[in-house]
Amino acid sequence: MATPAENHDLAGCFACGTENAEGIGLRFRVADGGVTADTVAEAGWVSWRGIVHGGLLITMMDEAMGWAVAAGGHTGLTGRLSARLHVPVVPGTALHIRGWVSGWHRRLAQTAAEIRDGDGRLLAECEGTLVMSDTLPVG
Repeated sequence: MATPAENHDLAGCFACGTENAEGIGLRFRVADGGVTADTVAEAGWVSWRGIVHGGLLITMMDEAMGWAVAAGGHTGLTGRLSARLHVPVVPGTALHIRGWVSGWHRRLAQTAAEIRDGDGRLLAECEGTLVMSDTLPVG
């Protein structure tokens, strides 16, 4: 069975790739009972004038949940995700992303993630179900 590091495109990943110039560039570390990453919302991430695209915030949380599963030595593919965006995020906002595994059921991981600003205010949160995969469904 391949490890998460062998399955993940650590260089090209849009959310965390080390060599993807168009990506978000998140760098996760194991902390706080899961994984965390910090970044600052960029001006190029907007959709509505002056507001960061909600899909990018959801992408960050999805990635955090995947990294939380990977920290336990598993490769998990997102099967379901439900998100709530609490307040509009503006460029220049410090973002603290945290993801964790809240439970396991056979080959499913129940996961959660959140994004807080530099003052600790909750900006967005989500829950997801990740399906464990021994091999990826690509050639």
